[in-house]
Amino acid sequence: MTNKEAHYKWIEENDTYPEHSHKWIVRTYTDKMIFYRNFGTFETKEEAKEFIENYKVKYTTKRFITSYSIQGICDVL
Repeated sequence: MTNKEAHYKWIEENDTYPEHSHKWIVRTYTDKMIFYRNFGTFETKEEAKEFIENYKVKYTTKRFITSYSIQGICDVL
């Protein structure tokens, strides 16, 4: 067993975070780095990134959402 596999096995056996803490949210910001809103929750970081990229194209005017961050809920709580 590799170190990485051993680490994940240890987490699986000893994890005390609630299940929702392993999900992701997207925080969006306007052109002046002013917080706009959160979106989520998402099961994976990749799902969150795909959502926000599509959202920016479909629903925002040019330069309205200029940046975003993808954060684990456990980082936000």
